[in-house]
Amino acid sequence: WDDATEVVPAALTTLLMPFTYSIANGVAFGFISYAGLKLLTGQARQVKPVVWIIAAVFLFRYFYLGAE
Repeated sequence: WDDATEVVPAALTTLLMPFTYSIANGVAFGFISYAGLKLLTGQARQVKPVVWIIAAVFLFRYFYLGAE
């Protein structure tokens, strides 16, 4: 609970699942927000490469393919 870059994405993921009626949307936003917060706070090296790839795929899905 001490690191906001860990807590905020988890809370957003949990909150977005019922509000969007989609587990997938909640998980997608969790990956995107986790990677984004780590990047913005200068902790990008702590993020595993697979997380960057998954976040990029979700961003591509939402920006280029559109939402459901």
